[in-house]
Amino acid sequence: MLSTTSDDCVVSLESLITSGGDERTELNAPDFTNKYGLNPVRYEGLLNRGSCTTSPLNEFSESVVKTLINDTLPQLGYAAIREEHTTRLKTLLNYEGQDAFDVFWGPSGSDLVYIPLLFASLLYPGKRIVHMLTCPEELGSGTQIGARGEYFMQVNQFGKKLPQHSLIDPNLDVEMVHYPARNLVGNINNHQQDLIQTIKENPDAAKIGSLVIGSKSGIENNIDVLDLVDDDMLWVVDLCQFRNSKRLINKLLDRNCMIMLTGSKFYQAPPFCGAMLLPKKLTERVVNCPVNLDLKPYGNLFSAYDVPPCFNKLQEMLPREENIGLLARWECGLSEMEAFDSIPKPDRKKLVQDWNDLVCNEIRARNDFFELMPNQELTNNSIISFRIKQDGRYINNGDLRRFFDELVSERYPDTFEGPYDRVTIGQPVNYGDRSFIRLALGAHDIRMMLQMKAPFANEVRILDLIQQKLATWS
Repeated sequence: MLSTTSDDCVVSLESLITSGGDERTELNAPDFTNKYGLNPVRYEGLLNRGSCTTSPLNEFSESVVKTLINDTLPQLGYAAIREEHTTRLKTLLNYEGQDAFDVFWGPSGSDLVYIPLLFASLLYPGKRIVHMLTCPEELGSGTQIGARGEYFMQVNQFGKKLPQHSLIDPNLDVEMVHYPARNLVGNINNHQQDLIQTIKENPDAAKIGSLVIGSKSGIENNIDVLDLVDDDMLWVVDLCQFRNSKRLINKLLDRNCMIMLTGSKFYQAPPFCGAMLLPKKLTERVVNCPVNLDLKPYGNLFSAYDVPPCFNKLQEMLPREENIGLLARWECGLSEMEAFDSIPKPDRKKLVQDWNDLVCNEIRARNDFFELMPNQELTNNSIISFRIKQDGRYINNGDLRRFFDELVSERYPDTFEGPYDRVTIGQPVNYGDRSFIRLALGAHDIRMMLQMKAPFANEVRILDLIQQKLATWS
Protein backbone atom coordinates (compact mmCIF):
# COMPACT_ATOMS: atom_id res chain seq x y z
CA MET A 1 0.00 0.00 0.00
CA LEU A 2 1.31 3.42 -0.95
CA SER A 3 2.29 5.56 2.01
CA THR A 4 0.31 8.80 2.06
CA THR A 5 2.10 10.62 4.86
CA SER A 6 4.22 13.72 4.49
CA ASP A 7 7.24 11.74 5.77
CA ASP A 8 7.18 9.48 2.69
CA CYS A 9 5.68 11.14 -0.37
CA VAL A 10 8.42 10.50 -2.93
CA VAL A 11 6.26 8.35 -5.20
CA SER A 12 5.18 8.37 -8.82
CA LEU A 13 2.68 11.06 -9.76
CA GLU A 14 0.24 8.35 -10.84
CA SER A 15 0.44 6.57 -7.49
CA LEU A 16 0.12 9.82 -5.58
CA ILE A 17 -2.87 11.28 -7.40
CA THR A 18 -4.85 8.02 -7.12
CA SER A 19 -4.04 7.40 -3.44
CA GLY A 20 -6.18 8.14 -0.42
CA GLY A 21 -9.53 7.48 -2.08
CA ASP A 22 -11.59 4.33 -2.56
CA GLU A 23 -11.85 1.65 -5.23
CA ARG A 24 -13.33 4.11 -7.75
CA THR A 25 -9.93 5.77 -8.12
CA GLU A 26 -7.99 2.51 -8.51
CA LEU A 27 -6.34 1.83 -11.86
CA ASN A 28 -7.22 -1.51 -13.41
CA ALA A 29 -5.23 -3.69 -15.81
CA PRO A 30 -4.63 -4.09 -18.65
CA ASP A 31 -4.84 -0.40 -19.63
CA PHE A 32 -4.50 1.05 -16.09
CA THR A 33 -7.58 3.22 -16.20
CA ASN A 34 -10.18 3.92 -13.51
CA LYS A 35 -13.88 3.00 -13.69
CA TYR A 36 -14.47 6.05 -15.88
CA GLY A 37 -12.04 4.89 -18.57
CA LEU A 38 -9.29 7.40 -17.72
CA ASN A 39 -5.83 7.40 -16.22
CA PRO A 40 -5.59 10.70 -14.29
CA VAL A 41 -2.00 11.47 -15.29
CA ARG A 42 -2.35 10.62 -19.00
CA TYR A 43 -3.97 13.75 -20.34
CA GLU A 44 -1.98 14.23 -23.54
CA GLY A 45 -4.25 14.11 -26.58
CA LEU A 46 -7.46 14.03 -24.53
CA LEU A 47 -10.38 16.27 -25.48
CA ASN A 48 -12.33 16.55 -22.22
CA ARG A 49 -16.07 17.11 -22.30
CA GLY A 50 -16.74 15.01 -19.22
CA SER A 51 -15.99 17.32 -16.30
CA CYS A 52 -19.28 16.28 -14.69
CA THR A 53 -17.88 12.78 -14.19
CA THR A 54 -14.12 12.80 -13.92
CA SER A 55 -11.10 14.65 -15.22
CA PRO A 56 -7.41 13.87 -15.45
CA LEU A 57 -4.62 16.28 -14.67
CA ASN A 58 -3.76 18.93 -17.24
CA GLU A 59 -0.63 21.03 -17.77
CA PHE A 60 -1.80 23.60 -15.21
CA SER A 61 -2.83 21.16 -12.46
CA GLU A 62 0.19 18.90 -12.99
CA SER A 63 2.50 21.82 -12.31
CA VAL A 64 0.45 22.71 -9.21
CA VAL A 65 0.83 19.17 -7.81
CA LYS A 66 4.56 19.08 -8.45
CA THR A 67 5.04 22.40 -6.66
CA LEU A 68 3.04 21.12 -3.69
CA ILE A 69 4.99 17.90 -3.36
CA ASN A 70 8.46 19.19 -4.14
CA ASP A 71 8.35 22.57 -2.41
CA THR A 72 5.31 23.52 -0.30
CA LEU A 73 4.70 20.27 1.58
CA PRO A 74 8.33 19.77 2.71
CA GLN A 75 8.47 23.38 3.87
CA LEU A 76 5.12 23.71 5.66
CA GLY A 77 3.95 20.20 6.52
CA TYR A 78 0.56 18.57 6.13
CA ALA A 79 -1.37 20.29 8.92
CA ALA A 80 -0.33 23.78 7.81
CA ILE A 81 -1.39 23.12 4.20
CA ARG A 82 -4.77 21.76 5.30
CA GLU A 83 -5.25 24.97 7.30
CA GLU A 84 -4.16 27.00 4.28
CA HIS A 85 -6.67 25.15 2.08
CA THR A 86 -9.41 26.07 4.53
CA THR A 87 -8.38 29.72 4.39
CA ARG A 88 -8.26 29.70 0.58
CA LEU A 89 -11.71 28.15 0.28
CA LYS A 90 -13.11 30.68 2.73
CA THR A 91 -11.51 33.54 0.80
CA LEU A 92 -13.14 32.31 -2.42
CA LEU A 93 -16.64 31.82 -1.01
CA ASN A 94 -17.13 34.30 1.85
CA TYR A 95 -18.10 37.88 1.26
CA GLU A 96 -15.38 40.31 2.31
CA GLY A 97 -15.13 40.65 6.08
CA GLN A 98 -17.39 37.64 6.77
CA ASP A 99 -16.76 34.13 8.04
CA ALA A 100 -20.01 32.26 7.38
CA PHE A 101 -18.90 28.62 7.57
CA ASP A 102 -16.50 25.97 8.81
CA VAL A 103 -15.03 23.32 6.52
CA PHE A 104 -15.26 19.55 7.02
CA TRP A 105 -13.07 17.82 4.41
CA GLY A 106 -13.74 14.43 2.85
CA PRO A 107 -12.00 12.09 0.40
CA SER A 108 -14.98 12.38 -1.97
CA GLY A 109 -18.41 13.95 -2.26
CA SER A 110 -19.94 10.58 -1.42
CA ASP A 111 -18.16 10.51 1.96
CA LEU A 112 -19.79 13.80 2.91
CA VAL A 113 -23.22 12.17 3.26
CA TYR A 114 -22.12 10.60 6.55
CA ILE A 115 -21.72 14.00 8.19
CA PRO A 116 -25.47 14.82 8.43
CA LEU A 117 -26.06 11.32 9.86
CA LEU A 118 -23.42 11.98 12.51
CA PHE A 119 -24.94 15.36 13.38
CA ALA A 120 -28.47 13.92 13.51
CA SER A 121 -27.25 11.22 15.91
CA LEU A 122 -25.63 13.86 18.14
CA LEU A 123 -28.50 16.37 18.09
CA TYR A 124 -31.38 13.88 18.31
CA PRO A 125 -29.96 10.93 20.29
CA GLY A 126 -31.93 7.69 20.12
CA LYS A 127 -34.33 8.92 17.45
CA ARG A 128 -35.15 7.23 14.17
CA ILE A 129 -33.65 9.23 11.28
CA VAL A 130 -35.78 9.93 8.21
CA HIS A 131 -33.46 10.86 5.36
CA MET A 132 -35.23 12.50 2.42
CA LEU A 133 -33.05 12.24 -0.70
CA THR A 134 -33.96 14.04 -3.90
CA CYS A 135 -32.71 13.06 -7.38
CA PRO A 136 -31.09 9.81 -6.17
CA GLU A 137 -30.60 8.37 -9.66
CA GLU A 138 -28.62 11.47 -10.68
CA LEU A 139 -26.27 11.26 -7.70
CA GLY A 140 -23.27 9.00 -7.47
CA SER A 141 -24.00 5.40 -6.54
CA GLY A 142 -21.81 5.87 -3.47
CA THR A 143 -24.00 8.73 -2.27
CA GLN A 144 -27.14 6.61 -2.50
CA ILE A 145 -25.60 3.85 -0.34
CA GLY A 146 -23.91 6.19 2.12
CA ALA A 147 -27.15 8.10 2.70
CA ARG A 148 -28.55 4.91 4.29
CA GLY A 149 -25.67 4.94 6.77
CA GLU A 150 -23.90 2.04 5.04
CA TYR A 151 -20.33 1.78 3.79
CA PHE A 152 -20.45 2.53 0.07
CA MET A 153 -16.76 1.73 -0.32
CA GLN A 154 -14.76 -1.49 -0.09
CA VAL A 155 -11.67 0.39 1.11
CA ASN A 156 -11.42 3.72 2.91
CA GLN A 157 -9.06 6.66 2.47
CA PHE A 158 -6.51 5.00 4.76
CA GLY A 159 -6.40 1.77 2.73
CA LYS A 160 -8.42 -0.21 5.26
CA LYS A 161 -10.88 -2.78 3.88
CA LEU A 162 -14.48 -2.24 4.98
CA PRO A 163 -17.66 -4.37 4.89
CA GLN A 164 -19.44 -2.71 1.99
CA HIS A 165 -23.22 -2.22 2.53
CA SER A 166 -22.87 -2.80 6.31
CA LEU A 167 -23.95 -0.01 8.68
CA ILE A 168 -21.10 2.28 9.67
CA ASP A 169 -22.61 2.32 13.18
CA PRO A 170 -24.92 -0.52 14.28
CA ASN A 171 -26.91 1.96 16.36
CA LEU A 172 -28.01 3.94 13.30
CA ASP A 173 -31.71 3.65 12.44
CA VAL A 174 -32.17 5.32 9.05
CA GLU A 175 -35.31 5.29 6.92
CA MET A 176 -34.73 6.47 3.36
CA VAL A 177 -37.36 8.33 1.32
CA HIS A 178 -36.44 8.84 -2.34
CA TYR A 179 -37.82 11.47 -4.71
CA PRO A 180 -36.91 10.63 -8.34
CA ALA A 181 -35.30 13.35 -10.42
CA ARG A 182 -37.39 12.68 -13.53
CA ASN A 183 -40.63 11.00 -14.47
CA LEU A 184 -40.81 8.15 -16.99
CA VAL A 185 -40.73 10.48 -20.00
CA GLY A 186 -37.76 12.42 -18.64
CA ASN A 187 -39.43 15.58 -17.33
CA ILE A 188 -37.93 17.04 -14.15
CA ASN A 189 -40.03 16.50 -11.01
CA ASN A 190 -40.79 19.19 -8.44
CA HIS A 191 -40.37 17.64 -4.99
CA GLN A 192 -41.63 20.48 -2.81
CA GLN A 193 -45.05 19.15 -1.80
CA ASP A 194 -43.81 15.58 -1.40
CA LEU A 195 -41.07 16.74 0.97
CA ILE A 196 -43.53 18.76 3.04
CA GLN A 197 -45.87 15.77 3.25
CA THR A 198 -43.08 13.44 4.44
CA ILE A 199 -42.07 15.97 7.10
CA LYS A 200 -45.66 16.17 8.36
CA GLU A 201 -45.91 12.37 8.52
CA ASN A 202 -42.83 12.06 10.75
CA PRO A 203 -43.22 14.57 13.61
CA ASP A 204 -41.20 12.56 16.14
CA ALA A 205 -38.28 11.53 13.92
CA ALA A 206 -34.95 13.23 13.36
CA LYS A 207 -35.17 14.53 9.81
CA ILE A 208 -32.56 15.21 7.12
CA GLY A 209 -33.64 16.90 3.90
CA SER A 210 -31.10 16.44 1.07
CA LEU A 211 -31.65 18.71 -1.92
CA VAL A 212 -29.62 18.91 -5.12
CA ILE A 213 -28.54 21.98 -7.04
CA GLY A 214 -26.56 20.61 -9.94
CA SER A 215 -27.17 16.89 -10.41
CA LYS A 216 -25.41 14.85 -13.09
CA SER A 217 -27.59 16.48 -15.73
CA GLY A 218 -27.48 19.87 -14.00
CA ILE A 219 -30.93 19.72 -12.34
CA GLU A 220 -31.46 22.55 -9.87
CA ASN A 221 -34.00 21.73 -7.13
CA ASN A 222 -36.46 24.38 -6.06
CA ILE A 223 -35.07 25.53 -2.70
CA ASP A 224 -38.20 27.52 -1.80
CA VAL A 225 -39.21 24.53 0.34
CA LEU A 226 -36.69 25.80 2.89
CA ASP A 227 -38.96 28.78 3.60
CA LEU A 228 -42.07 26.60 3.96
CA VAL A 229 -40.82 24.25 6.69
CA ASP A 230 -40.68 25.26 10.34
CA ASP A 231 -39.70 21.86 11.72
CA ASP A 232 -36.41 21.40 13.52
CA MET A 233 -34.45 19.44 10.92
CA LEU A 234 -31.14 19.31 9.09
CA TRP A 235 -30.98 20.55 5.51
CA VAL A 236 -28.19 19.51 3.17
CA VAL A 237 -27.71 20.88 -0.34
CA ASP A 238 -25.62 18.89 -2.80
CA LEU A 239 -23.57 21.34 -4.87
CA CYS A 240 -20.98 18.70 -5.74
CA GLN A 241 -20.98 19.71 -9.40
CA PHE A 242 -19.99 23.18 -8.03
CA ARG A 243 -21.37 25.16 -10.99
CA ASN A 244 -22.83 27.81 -8.71
CA SER A 245 -22.33 31.38 -7.58
CA LYS A 246 -20.95 32.76 -4.33
CA ARG A 247 -24.33 34.47 -3.93
CA LEU A 248 -26.23 31.16 -3.92
CA ILE A 249 -23.77 29.56 -1.50
CA ASN A 250 -24.15 32.37 0.99
CA LYS A 251 -27.92 32.37 0.59
CA LEU A 252 -27.98 28.68 1.54
CA LEU A 253 -25.63 29.21 4.46
CA ASP A 254 -27.92 32.00 5.72
CA ARG A 255 -30.73 29.42 5.69
CA ASN A 256 -28.59 27.15 7.88
CA CYS A 257 -27.96 24.57 5.14
CA MET A 258 -24.94 22.31 5.04
CA ILE A 259 -23.39 22.46 1.54
CA MET A 260 -21.59 19.61 -0.19
CA LEU A 261 -18.85 20.64 -2.65
CA THR A 262 -16.19 18.91 -4.70
CA GLY A 263 -13.14 20.18 -6.53
CA SER A 264 -13.28 17.28 -8.97
CA LYS A 265 -16.31 18.05 -11.14
CA PHE A 266 -16.55 21.56 -12.61
CA TYR A 267 -13.11 22.55 -11.33
CA GLN A 268 -11.56 19.45 -12.90
CA ALA A 269 -9.27 18.18 -10.17
CA PRO A 270 -8.65 14.44 -10.55
CA PRO A 271 -11.17 12.31 -8.67
CA PHE A 272 -12.02 12.71 -5.84
CA CYS A 273 -12.03 15.55 -3.28
CA GLY A 274 -14.94 16.74 -1.15
CA ALA A 275 -15.74 19.46 1.37
CA MET A 276 -18.81 20.16 3.49
CA LEU A 277 -19.51 23.78 4.37
CA LEU A 278 -21.07 24.00 7.85
CA PRO A 279 -23.00 27.19 8.68
CA LYS A 280 -21.65 28.74 11.86
CA LYS A 281 -24.97 28.40 13.73
CA LEU A 282 -25.05 24.67 13.08
CA THR A 283 -21.40 24.28 14.07
CA GLU A 284 -22.04 25.99 17.40
CA ARG A 285 -25.10 23.84 18.05
CA VAL A 286 -23.30 20.56 17.33
CA VAL A 287 -20.12 21.47 19.21
CA ASN A 288 -22.09 22.40 22.33
CA CYS A 289 -24.41 19.38 22.39
CA PRO A 290 -23.69 16.44 24.76
CA VAL A 291 -21.84 13.51 23.17
CA ASN A 292 -23.96 10.46 24.00
CA LEU A 293 -22.66 8.07 21.37
CA ASP A 294 -19.47 6.27 20.45
CA LEU A 295 -17.70 8.33 17.78
CA LYS A 296 -15.06 5.71 17.00
CA PRO A 297 -16.92 4.18 14.01
CA TYR A 298 -16.44 7.48 12.18
CA GLY A 299 -12.70 6.86 12.39
CA ASN A 300 -13.22 4.42 9.52
CA LEU A 301 -14.31 7.38 7.40
CA PHE A 302 -12.50 10.53 8.48
CA SER A 303 -9.16 11.70 9.82
CA ALA A 304 -8.74 14.19 12.64
CA TYR A 305 -7.29 16.50 9.97
CA ASP A 306 -10.62 16.45 8.07
CA VAL A 307 -12.54 17.97 10.98
CA PRO A 308 -12.81 21.70 11.84
CA PRO A 309 -10.61 22.49 14.87
CA CYS A 310 -13.61 23.49 17.01
CA PHE A 311 -14.85 19.86 16.93
CA ASN A 312 -12.23 18.86 19.48
CA LYS A 313 -14.25 15.97 20.98
CA LEU A 314 -14.64 14.39 17.56
CA GLN A 315 -11.00 15.02 16.64
CA GLU A 316 -9.88 13.13 19.76
CA MET A 317 -11.75 10.03 18.57
CA LEU A 318 -10.40 10.04 15.00
CA PRO A 319 -7.04 8.80 13.67
CA ARG A 320 -4.43 11.44 12.91
CA GLU A 321 -3.88 10.11 9.40
CA GLU A 322 -2.41 12.25 6.63
CA ASN A 323 -3.84 11.84 3.14
CA ILE A 324 -1.37 13.36 0.69
CA GLY A 325 -3.36 12.21 -2.35
CA LEU A 326 -6.42 14.11 -1.16
CA LEU A 327 -4.28 17.15 -0.34
CA ALA A 328 -2.85 17.09 -3.87
CA ARG A 329 -6.27 16.79 -5.50
CA TRP A 330 -7.62 19.70 -3.48
CA GLU A 331 -4.55 21.75 -4.40
CA CYS A 332 -5.57 21.22 -8.03
CA GLY A 333 -9.18 22.16 -7.32
CA LEU A 334 -8.43 25.27 -5.30
CA SER A 335 -5.82 26.52 -7.77
CA GLU A 336 -8.30 26.14 -10.63
CA MET A 337 -10.98 27.95 -8.63
CA GLU A 338 -8.64 30.87 -8.07
CA ALA A 339 -7.60 30.97 -11.73
CA PHE A 340 -11.20 30.79 -12.93
CA ASP A 341 -12.31 33.43 -10.44
CA SER A 342 -9.83 35.88 -11.97
CA ILE A 343 -11.65 35.82 -15.35
CA PRO A 344 -14.42 38.42 -15.81
CA LYS A 345 -17.78 36.79 -15.18
CA PRO A 346 -19.45 38.18 -18.35
CA ASP A 347 -16.73 36.56 -20.52
CA ARG A 348 -17.18 33.18 -18.85
CA LYS A 349 -20.95 33.35 -18.99
CA LYS A 350 -21.06 34.31 -22.67
CA LEU A 351 -18.73 31.52 -23.74
CA VAL A 352 -20.75 28.86 -21.91
CA GLN A 353 -24.03 30.19 -23.32
CA ASP A 354 -22.64 30.28 -26.86
CA TRP A 355 -21.35 26.72 -26.45
CA ASN A 356 -24.70 25.54 -25.13
CA ASP A 357 -26.60 27.21 -28.00
CA LEU A 358 -24.34 25.72 -30.64
CA VAL A 359 -24.34 22.16 -29.27
CA CYS A 360 -28.06 22.07 -28.49
CA ASN A 361 -28.94 23.35 -31.97
CA GLU A 362 -26.65 20.75 -33.53
CA ILE A 363 -28.27 17.97 -31.48
CA ARG A 364 -31.74 19.13 -32.52
CA ALA A 365 -30.67 19.09 -36.16
CA ARG A 366 -29.61 15.43 -35.85
CA ASN A 367 -32.89 14.11 -34.48
CA ASP A 368 -32.47 10.74 -36.21
CA PHE A 369 -29.55 10.07 -33.84
CA PHE A 370 -29.87 12.38 -30.84
CA GLU A 371 -32.58 13.82 -28.60
CA LEU A 372 -32.11 16.45 -25.91
CA MET A 373 -33.45 15.50 -22.51
CA PRO A 374 -36.64 17.36 -21.57
CA ASN A 375 -36.41 20.55 -19.52
CA GLN A 376 -32.86 21.25 -20.67
CA GLU A 377 -33.58 24.93 -19.98
CA LEU A 378 -34.06 24.10 -16.28
CA THR A 379 -30.55 22.70 -15.90
CA ASN A 380 -27.11 24.29 -15.71
CA ASN A 381 -26.08 25.34 -19.21
CA SER A 382 -22.53 23.99 -18.87
CA ILE A 383 -24.01 20.45 -19.04
CA ILE A 384 -25.97 19.14 -22.02
CA SER A 385 -27.81 15.83 -21.58
CA PHE A 386 -29.15 13.81 -24.50
CA ARG A 387 -30.29 10.35 -25.51
CA ILE A 388 -28.89 8.57 -28.54
CA LYS A 389 -30.63 6.36 -31.07
CA GLN A 390 -29.62 3.58 -33.40
CA ASP A 391 -31.93 2.53 -36.25
CA GLY A 392 -34.68 4.66 -34.73
CA ARG A 393 -34.48 3.00 -31.29
CA TYR A 394 -33.04 4.50 -28.10
CA ILE A 395 -29.92 2.88 -26.64
CA ASN A 396 -30.61 2.18 -22.99
CA ASN A 397 -28.73 1.45 -19.79
CA GLY A 398 -26.32 -1.49 -20.25
CA ASP A 399 -25.84 -0.96 -23.97
CA LEU A 400 -25.22 2.75 -23.52
CA ARG A 401 -22.61 2.00 -20.85
CA ARG A 402 -20.88 -0.37 -23.29
CA PHE A 403 -21.03 2.28 -26.04
CA PHE A 404 -19.56 4.87 -23.64
CA ASP A 405 -16.71 2.56 -22.58
CA GLU A 406 -15.76 1.91 -26.20
CA LEU A 407 -16.04 5.59 -27.14
CA VAL A 408 -13.65 6.83 -24.44
CA SER A 409 -11.14 3.97 -24.75
CA GLU A 410 -10.35 4.24 -28.47
CA ARG A 411 -8.03 6.54 -30.41
CA TYR A 412 -9.21 8.80 -33.24
CA PRO A 413 -6.29 10.19 -35.28
CA ASP A 414 -7.09 13.01 -37.70
CA THR A 415 -10.56 13.46 -36.18
CA PHE A 416 -10.23 16.60 -34.06
CA GLU A 417 -8.78 20.05 -34.50
CA GLY A 418 -5.57 20.42 -32.50
CA PRO A 419 -3.47 17.87 -30.60
CA TYR A 420 -6.33 15.50 -29.74
CA ASP A 421 -6.76 11.85 -30.68
CA ARG A 422 -9.23 10.72 -27.99
CA VAL A 423 -12.25 12.11 -26.15
CA THR A 424 -14.13 11.70 -22.88
CA ILE A 425 -17.70 12.72 -22.11
CA GLY A 426 -20.09 12.39 -19.15
CA GLN A 427 -20.88 8.79 -18.31
CA PRO A 428 -24.44 7.46 -18.81
CA VAL A 429 -27.17 8.33 -16.29
CA ASN A 430 -30.17 6.04 -15.79
CA TYR A 431 -33.77 6.98 -15.05
CA GLY A 432 -35.98 3.92 -14.87
CA ASP A 433 -35.03 1.66 -17.78
CA ARG A 434 -33.84 4.64 -19.83
CA SER A 435 -30.47 6.35 -20.03
CA PHE A 436 -28.69 9.42 -21.38
CA ILE A 437 -25.15 10.73 -21.83
CA ARG A 438 -23.73 14.21 -21.30
CA LEU A 439 -21.33 16.78 -22.64
CA ALA A 440 -19.95 19.10 -19.96
CA LEU A 441 -17.56 22.04 -19.84
CA GLY A 442 -15.28 22.52 -16.85
CA ALA A 443 -13.45 25.58 -15.55
CA HIS A 444 -10.13 24.73 -17.18
CA ASP A 445 -11.88 23.99 -20.49
CA ILE A 446 -13.51 27.42 -20.37
CA ARG A 447 -10.27 29.20 -19.52
CA MET A 448 -8.47 27.55 -22.44
CA MET A 449 -11.35 28.14 -24.89
CA LEU A 450 -11.37 31.85 -24.04
CA GLN A 451 -7.81 32.02 -25.39
CA MET A 452 -8.68 30.34 -28.72
CA LYS A 453 -9.65 32.01 -31.99
CA ALA A 454 -12.06 29.16 -32.77
CA PRO A 455 -13.07 27.83 -29.34
CA PHE A 456 -15.85 25.55 -30.62
CA ALA A 457 -13.93 23.92 -33.47
CA ASN A 458 -14.33 20.43 -32.01
CA GLU A 459 -17.88 20.44 -30.67
CA VAL A 460 -19.49 19.36 -33.94
CA ARG A 461 -16.68 16.86 -34.47
CA ILE A 462 -17.56 15.13 -31.20
CA LEU A 463 -21.15 14.70 -32.34
CA ASP A 464 -19.91 13.56 -35.77
CA LEU A 465 -17.78 10.90 -34.08
CA ILE A 466 -20.65 9.61 -31.92
CA GLN A 467 -22.91 9.50 -34.98
CA GLN A 468 -20.33 7.66 -37.06
CA LYS A 469 -19.76 5.08 -34.33
CA LEU A 470 -23.48 4.47 -34.09
CA ALA A 471 -23.57 3.59 -37.78
CA THR A 472 -21.33 0.55 -37.28
CA TRP A 473 -21.72 -0.23 -33.59
CA SER A 474 -23.37 -3.44 -32.43
